[in-house]
Amino acid sequence: MKMKFKFRPLVGVTLAALMSAGLFACQKQESKQAAQEQPLQELIIALDWVPNTNHTGLYVALDQGYFAKQGFDAKIVQPSEDSTSTLVANQRADFGVYFQPNMVKRLNKGEPITAVAAIAQHNSAGLMSLASLGATSPKDLHGKRYSTWEDPVDDATVAEIVGEPLVKIPGESTDATTALRMGQFDYIMAYYGWDGIHAKIKGVETNFFYLKDANPIFDYYSPILIANTDALKANPEKYKKALAAIKEGYLYAAKNPEASAEILVKHAPEINPELAKQSQAYLSTLYLDDKGDWGRFDYARWDRFFGWVNDKGLTDKPLPPQAGVTNDYLPN
Repeated sequence: MKMKFKFRPLVGVTLAALMSAGLFACQKQESKQAAQEQPLQELIIALDWVPNTNHTGLYVALDQGYFAKQGFDAKIVQPSEDSTSTLVANQRADFGVYFQPNMVKRLNKGEPITAVAAIAQHNSAGLMSLASLGATSPKDLHGKRYSTWEDPVDDATVAEIVGEPLVKIPGESTDATTALRMGQFDYIMAYYGWDGIHAKIKGVETNFFYLKDANPIFDYYSPILIANTDALKANPEKYKKALAAIKEGYLYAAKNPEASAEILVKHAPEINPELAKQSQAYLSTLYLDDKGDWGRFDYARWDRFFGWVNDKGLTDKPLPPQAGVTNDYLPN
């Protein structure tokens, strides 16, 4: 009897604990279901141009459900009449794909935009000409016809490398290789990861001179993701969660170039699959820094380029250190 008397309270405690654990499990399951049933928050990401391998991580995050996991219904859009920075500045897009040199004019005007992630860690822009032109260095392009979209910072960059004066041919080309072959101009600022590889696929021999090889100052950040400065301050957790999803997409693309190229073509079937494959194999090596991390800016490198901009008098007033850039919203 004595043993039985002692045993019964233990049974009661055990039953109570089991009932409590069961209730907790039910509450946890109900909470999980409620979270799943909550509507996803809309997230608009504006591209800078037509879909290409600069954007692969975004499409991977969409395709693999990384955005949904963070609570977002993400939409990737191409800008129409308004530029990407205008959409972001006016809070009509949450993120925009952009470039450090293009921020100069926008920051000068006081637009509320901030660079929040570096898509690529090194600048793959350079000057491309037909091999038949015979240029063996950028200086050989002096006096030749340069295709310009008349951006003062880009033109000053080219002039620094090639020498002044530039012989400018205004206009934009969506296919640099074809335009070069048609003789519309002699050289153009292009990205090796897209235009340089496209020329190879077409069997067109070109010479490509990287800007960063001519002057390390020109290893600026290109492309980048920008967001609205005021929106970042008002809702930091939203942007941290969104960047966590985007980072996951670019980490996947860095480690799985072939699979991620297929995802890009799936969402943008107008892209030449072979171009996507070869371009992705090249660009996937540029997504991550030396530590294997994605998105983080080196403020010193950012400031070196803007310091050159200041020295060249390309702004109404000098850009201060760390102008328009932050790592604060990137996940660890």
